[in-house]
Amino acid sequence: MATTDNGPALTALRAVGIAPDTYGPTINTARSPRAVDVIGERLAGAIRGCAVDPPQALLVWDTSDEAVLAHAVARCLDVGVLRASEVEGRLGLDRDLEPGTLVVPMATQWVDRRLATLRKLVDNRGGRTVAVAAVLGSAALAAARDVPTAAVGVLDEATGLLP
Repeated sequence: MATTDNGPALTALRAVGIAPDTYGPTINTARSPRAVDVIGERLAGAIRGCAVDPPQALLVWDTSDEAVLAHAVARCLDVGVLRASEVEGRLGLDRDLEPGTLVVPMATQWVDRRLATLRKLVDNRGGRTVAVAAVLGSAALAAARDVPTAAVGVLDEATGLLP
């Protein structure tokens, strides 16, 4: 996992906080656009530092807070954002994925099988995952051993946010 001085991003993360959402935990982006930009800049730097090849798109689950976070990261990377959703058991993207597109699945924090599901979607649509990113590390992120991973910090139940 790529590491850098994440102090400013962790301070920003404490300012916005984390809440549950449909596809997993998400940051509360409405609390501070500036804090979201700080987190986004740091996560973009971590992605840039670890990706096998420069990404061409970020892929997130389609929730409002993840979309705002993805916008902040994508702006720094100068890439587009793809949004995935699951409706009545059908998985889809907001637009077609061009064959060979280099993709980074990204989330506030990966949980359950959500990461594996998106990676399979990328593969099935002809894309290639070049890294996996999250604001917060997790067991699901650590399990992605075949590609580089990037995270800003981890959430320790006892002590809070850690770099």
